[in-house]
Amino acid sequence: MNNKGINKDIWINSYPILLWLLTEPLAGLVDSRIAGIIGIDTLSSVGIGTTIYFVFTWVFVFLAYGTTPLVAKFKINNEVNNLKYFIFFGRKISILLGFLAFVFIFYFNDFFISLFKPTEDISELSSTYLVVRAIGIPFYLLNMHSTAVLRGLRYPNITFQSSIIVTLTNIVLSYFLGIVIGLGVLGIGLASSISFFIASMYVINIQQKKMNEFSSSKESINEKDLRKKFFSVGGTIILRSAFLTGFMALLSNQASRLSMNDIALHHVLNQIWTFGYNFIDALAIASQTLVSEHISKGKKYFNSDLYKALLKITTVFSLIITVTSYLSIQFLTELISNQVFIQLQDNYLAILFSLTLFFGSYAFLWDGVLLGLYKNKEFAYTTIVSSIIGASVLFLLIGNYRNINIIWFSLVVSLIFRALIGGYFQRK
Repeated sequence: MNNKGINKDIWINSYPILLWLLTEPLAGLVDSRIAGIIGIDTLSSVGIGTTIYFVFTWVFVFLAYGTTPLVAKFKINNEVNNLKYFIFFGRKISILLGFLAFVFIFYFNDFFISLFKPTEDISELSSTYLVVRAIGIPFYLLNMHSTAVLRGLRYPNITFQSSIIVTLTNIVLSYFLGIVIGLGVLGIGLASSISFFIASMYVINIQQKKMNEFSSSKESINEKDLRKKFFSVGGTIILRSAFLTGFMALLSNQASRLSMNDIALHHVLNQIWTFGYNFIDALAIASQTLVSEHISKGKKYFNSDLYKALLKITTVFSLIITVTSYLSIQFLTELISNQVFIQLQDNYLAILFSLTLFFGSYAFLWDGVLLGLYKNKEFAYTTIVSSIIGASVLFLLIGNYRNINIIWFSLVVSLIFRALIGGYFQRK
């Protein structure tokens, strides 16, 4: 395939995921806007609740990351029977893990919230928001797994369609339940749960139709081996996710210990940050399928035309998003939160925020490439080591320099090491 064909293939697999990633954070941004309109206490409680919520959802990100490359491999090798069993088994595990996560949050949410040292009022609001939103975790994980399956089958557009359902439903219901009816954080959390229920039912229906198009193959199903493979990949990525989500939660925790104003700002910056790196994240997710198919055909990835194309696109984007974020960050935080943050009056935080997007662009791309290469252990080690380094820098400096700049400096350091280590492993 020539360079034009490779770029076209990258675009076809990336743009639906990009649209998904661009629309998905909009719901979070709207939630922040609605919470900010209600008041700074509500915004702070949503920030705390969201942090805990994502610890208990993204620790299971293996349901997506570990699924897509294996589904692509089964499809390329025409192992339809193994493919169907693998998908159905993953679906059951997604629902089970989601239910267990909800039960855990329901009984221990007060403890987790107390780690952020909130006021009594904010603690109560955070608990309400978190428990109601956690009701939707089984559907969140089911949607995560099902869209990952469809990406492996080369139907990335369904991921975008699912995101549109989640985003529009969440925006409408958040405003209606939170503002119009006056339920506040209860309404905002409930809107999220309802939106993921609707989206997951839609995606399951589409997935079933696509699977019915496959005829049975002749290979025997080794259920024990497939379950072992599922949990082997899953266990490695769970460990990786635990360190990453722990590190990100630690950053939010330290922001809350500075002040409720700092946790509100940190929450808004996180929302913008998530929105900002979406293009590279789309490229990284698409690269899982592309790289997996590439090496399944017996081709070498490093220094291939596919490698060069992915690197070139990432470099161009990283420069654009770094400059754009630096110039617009103060305007965006005020627009989203309906609040003015004095922490942004100097340039230090804006510079640090922009650098996270620059170095993060390469770190995220290498994540997708390593998964496509089936280097799950290297994928995990890269994030574990970089998270430990970032946390160490945070603990070393936060005691002497108690401001939010240190929190984002720690993230910059972590992403630099993550990019360097990930770049090294993909060469091996």
